[in-house]
Amino acid sequence: MMSEKITIPLLNKETQKNESACTSCGSGGCCGGFGIKAGSEKDVVFRNIFLYVAMGLIIFTVAYIITRIMAWATA
Repeated sequence: MMSEKITIPLLNKETQKNESACTSCGSGGCCGGFGIKAGSEKDVVFRNIFLYVAMGLIIFTVAYIITRIMAWATA
């Protein structure tokens, strides 16, 4: 009868990440918030800023068009 327990050693090959508050969502420009990291090249920073401005313009334009359509439909 086998009453003794056998311990199987496990190997954890993953490295531990250094968790900090900088990697949290919405941290602004702390440690890479909004896709802009310290030491990024100019073209990367300008590309990211252009993308955010373009997305904002699209959102405001679509919202304006929807409000115009709704006002027209209810009039």
